[in-house]
Amino acid sequence: MDQDDCTQLVRLLTESVERNHADALLLSGGLDSSILVSILHPQYSVAAGFGPDAPDLAYARQVAEKYSKRHVEVVFAHEKMLGLVEQVVQIFKTFDPAEVRNSSVALAGIKQAKNDGYSRIMTGDGSDELFAGYNYLARYYSDLPKLEQEVSRLWEVMHFSSKKLGDHVGVEVKTPFLDGEFASFAKSISIEKKVGEREGVKWGKFILRRCFEKELGSIAWRAKMAQEQGAATDRYQHYLEGMIDDLTFANKTMTAKAEGVTIRSKEHLHYYAMFRSYFPPPKEEADCEFCCPECGGCMPAGGRFCRTCGAFPVTPRSL
Repeated sequence: MDQDDCTQLVRLLTESVERNHADALLLSGGLDSSILVSILHPQYSVAAGFGPDAPDLAYARQVAEKYSKRHVEVVFAHEKMLGLVEQVVQIFKTFDPAEVRNSSVALAGIKQAKNDGYSRIMTGDGSDELFAGYNYLARYYSDLPKLEQEVSRLWEVMHFSSKKLGDHVGVEVKTPFLDGEFASFAKSISIEKKVGEREGVKWGKFILRRCFEKELGSIAWRAKMAQEQGAATDRYQHYLEGMIDDLTFANKTMTAKAEGVTIRSKEHLHYYAMFRSYFPPPKEEADCEFCCPECGGCMPAGGRFCRTCGAFPVTPRSL
């Protein structure tokens, strides 16, 4: 990787930030949103987390002190999380635990921005898919053709909740990494530049880290953390495990099974019960050619992941 690579990447991303301008930014303190905040220098940034010691809050605060004119933290606990969860279940018609937890955090931040008077907000969506950032991709680091194949597959199935959440709240969401011109450039970068080694450790998003390490310092080499860990919403999962007794879980799991739904945990049951308070069982609304074998919700023919219940990997069955 030479300096020309970084010069072009930084220039094109900066131009994308300008095209997709927003005065507010949803900031986690991870690599992607930190890169954007260093380019944008926003009027306002917001970070959300479950409890005041959520790791994302401290990282976001560190970056915001340098680049943001005003930074706000949304700290919530069980009661507020319950309200966020209920909204996410309704908006997406889902009881997928990962979707519910992650979207609840984004929803909290977007709502706060709206309350503080902002009608547009920027997010770092798309960087993990374009630059091989997900932790599970490490299994392919020793087989770059296979890694490239998997990253290309991700491009085809990319899904982001923030824009739909923004529509629900009345805030326009801007995503510079997904801008057509920048995304085309990112896809053209060789896989050898997206994964690299530093101090004996292999990293995804290597070119992004190298190009912004002078600007961001240690944040450029912050290890990828699942959103539920960074925002600490995994604690809500543990809370629910303690709130539902084993007998209730067993009985309600059987009821769900009779409705064509496989329940995988007490947390999953909690979200399904909330789903059922608004919607019929997924199989009763499935108007499609293929469905999920674990819940009956619609899936694309070649899909592996069910957006209704979160089952993965699954093979869709024909209706």
